[in-house]
Amino acid sequence: MKKNLLNLLVLMLVAGAAKAQFSPFNRIINVNLNRGASPANDTTANGINSKFYESPSSTSSSIQGRFFPNITDGAYKLRALCYATDGQFNLTGDVLSMKQSVTATTIAKSAVYSIGNADAVVKFSFTLDLTDFTGNNLNSIVFAFGNTAGGSLLTSSSSPFAAASGDVFGSFRVIKSGSIVTQFRKSDGTGQTNTAKYLIKPSLSQTVEIFANSTTSPVTYRYRTSDTADSTIAANTYNVYVNGEKHVENFPKVGTTYVQTSINALSIVLSGSTSGTAETVKISNLQVTYPAATLPVSLTSFTGKKEINGIRLNWKTASELNNDHFDILRSGDGKSFNTLTSVSGNGTSNQVNNYNYLDNAPESGTNYYQLNQVDKDGAATKSNIIAVSNSLSGQQAFTLDVSGNTLNTSFDAIASGTATIIIHDLSGRSVFSKSVVAQKGSNSVSINLPLFNTGIYVATLTQNGMSKSIKFVK
Repeated sequence: MKKNLLNLLVLMLVAGAAKAQFSPFNRIINVNLNRGASPANDTTANGINSKFYESPSSTSSSIQGRFFPNITDGAYKLRALCYATDGQFNLTGDVLSMKQSVTATTIAKSAVYSIGNADAVVKFSFTLDLTDFTGNNLNSIVFAFGNTAGGSLLTSSSSPFAAASGDVFGSFRVIKSGSIVTQFRKSDGTGQTNTAKYLIKPSLSQTVEIFANSTTSPVTYRYRTSDTADSTIAANTYNVYVNGEKHVENFPKVGTTYVQTSINALSIVLSGSTSGTAETVKISNLQVTYPAATLPVSLTSFTGKKEINGIRLNWKTASELNNDHFDILRSGDGKSFNTLTSVSGNGTSNQVNNYNYLDNAPESGTNYYQLNQVDKDGAATKSNIIAVSNSLSGQQAFTLDVSGNTLNTSFDAIASGTATIIIHDLSGRSVFSKSVVAQKGSNSVSINLPLFNTGIYVATLTQNGMSKSIKFVK
């Protein structure tokens, strides 16, 4: 069920604005490729004529059984097929290996499809490991995506790198043509075009990202938080990145046959070869991400403010649908985030809900925060990033050391006045407070401390409306 996600109101306490990575692509579906626990899957599955492996399983006579984990939430389906018995699929953790047949030209194909709450705009991302692949014995590796309601090329034993089809929105491939080249299908569906630069490389592991827009209007997005400008996907085109580098071409929709209103499937295909040694392609970290418009939670604000005891985060929702919880993420650079804690959601609600959390041990300097909202079915959404300063001004240094029960501290003050030093334990409880007279410039102060239990503490210096915190061990 779709709900509009309102633009977040961002409170920036440092100069410059940080925008959510891949905005407006926020509804993340992590595709679980690894083995299920009950009942257990096989770790290896060979191809079988006219049958395929599928999860969730069904009573169809075409299904050999489950190879992927048993999917119970209805978020998507997984299929693996190869009609030659020497074709092989293997699961090691979250890594799916596909090995080509060398006795027949039949393909080996894996697909995620029938993705729930699909949208006309989507981002697919995955790790493509070609360390066991040279391309010498392979016709091609094909990547195709679209909607399985309009046909079967994405999930059948046929290659989706073909003429225009009702279920294929776009397709491109890596192929041996002298060297390893990347080709994409032309917009009229009659042939293919080589890219100007071949970004996908053999014998390497690389990240591939596909941003697709099957609407009749352009869509803008911010690829990296640090980018200073938006990127654009033109109507009925898709952009492909490899290790963060974009192909200069805007790859086109394949023909006019595709008329579906959403993209709900991705296929990865390894061609067969009757000569040479079988080669292997590995896929992992597969994610499908849709715009915020498909999200069930309407987040209307997310702000942060420095307080004496830490940084207070506040956020508000106007409505919620099957909202399980919020993960609170923090970063020191706005790029690499770690989870601080989780806050329970209100399930389904049509009223305004207010949330708050106190980070009582923020890092010195600027702290970046992001919410990861998780539905009860596991679908996740990341909010915009906010930045909150936990520092004194640029030249106001703050150092300390503790020897026995004496705290020795040095700090710089931009003006004379009172400075306050407060010590908290990691639960946020204040265990000591002391105000001292500070002079403009350098200050050195020794303070006798009460007896503390051994542990980690946070000392916060507040002076002239600015604060800085340092952790120390007692």
